[in-house]
Amino acid sequence: MSKFVYVCGKHFVTGFHSKNSEHPDYVPSIFPNRRILTDGTVKLRRFKNACKREIEKVGKRRESEAFEAPTTKSCVSAPVEAPTLESCVSAPVEAPTPESCVSAPGEAPTPDPPNPDSCPPTPVSNEEAVARPLSYSEKLAVAFEVAHLRRERDEARQERDEARRGHATAQANWSKDRLCANAIRGSDTACRAMTGLSWAVFDTLHKFLVQFVNTSRKTDPLSTEDQLFLCLLKIRQNPSLALLSQVLNKPKSTVSYYFHRWLDLLYAKIGFLIHWPDRECIYQAVPPVMRAKFPRLTSIIDCFEIRIEHPKALKARAKSYSNYKKWTTAKYLICCSPAGSITYLSKAWGGRASDVKIVRESGFLSPIYHHRGDQILADRGFTLKDDFALLGASLLTPAFTKGKKQLPGKDVEESRIKSSVRIHIGKFIYFPQTGKLFDQFET
Repeated sequence: MSKFVYVCGKHFVTGFHSKNSEHPDYVPSIFPNRRILTDGTVKLRRFKNACKREIEKVGKRRESEAFEAPTTKSCVSAPVEAPTLESCVSAPVEAPTPESCVSAPGEAPTPDPPNPDSCPPTPVSNEEAVARPLSYSEKLAVAFEVAHLRRERDEARQERDEARRGHATAQANWSKDRLCANAIRGSDTACRAMTGLSWAVFDTLHKFLVQFVNTSRKTDPLSTEDQLFLCLLKIRQNPSLALLSQVLNKPKSTVSYYFHRWLDLLYAKIGFLIHWPDRECIYQAVPPVMRAKFPRLTSIIDCFEIRIEHPKALKARAKSYSNYKKWTTAKYLICCSPAGSITYLSKAWGGRASDVKIVRESGFLSPIYHHRGDQILADRGFTLKDDFALLGASLLTPAFTKGKKQLPGKDVEESRIKSSVRIHIGKFIYFPQTGKLFDQFET
């Protein structure tokens, strides 16, 4: 690092940089965008404890070297007992007399027996202290210190491994916990965002469908609630199967199986919800505002389109291409009652088919659905007044200009009233198109 580079003190535990390579603040360790697995104060406390132990160890060594009675050259052969601190401090040492050190002429000097009290303490250099062998007590102290440091090292490694495992488990389970039924339980906002249904509807739908599912398989990695949630999430938000496989940590084939399994179950078991009600039920459920304007109104019809992939066959592509959407689409006829329930849904047609053709060939023009005196609201594109007249019903559509520059005031008012009522079917057309299952196709 250059000497002209400065690091903010907030990145250090103590607030300052340390030049000691063993200190926690030798390098910056606190960053706001990185999760801290071990508190810096713990590292700092360990460093201070290590320094304290080192200081105490050096102090004990110096103290033992200063007060231990070393032997002189004359006391090498005899073992000398080291004096204690009190004896070295309090006991006076008598200096040897010249008579005791000088022998008579002609006589060989006879060495006196070594006397520990007569050996003056001489200072020991650092080299001699390092070179001398350790005593049993020093070896025992070093062994205890090494064992203590090893225990601290093992504890630190264990804390590190547990933190790593916890972090990995949290990362692995975060996405799983977010993409399951428990994540939206009791929350209408989250449930609508994920599935398009409120939690009460989702829970009721699951309780109804689960009785038709074989739950004897104990190898299912997902619960039935999570399987239904996965299917509705795919319809609503259209995440890829590969993405769901990685997030849930399940094979792609398993995710695809659950999606198609519950999609078929939804079609088979709740298809009865779309049915044509009795005439008395329709009249009783007509809102008073509509009843005042259209007393015999039974249905509101319209067509909607859903984008599909481009067919490989040229004829199929030509039949499904929509000039309105500028894409290949599937077209449906939808009908709702004045009360707002969907009462009829045709099979899929190519986007090139006109509204008139779909109504005539879908079976909607049938005495089963229409009686004499019924009123049906539709858009201008449904030029089928004669077809409905054969059934005794009347088709109500906004007025055409028919080459006129301006419509009469009466026609304008009638068209406004019809459009204000017919616009309600747009809400039901919106729901099939809110799902993103058909949004992403290759061109």
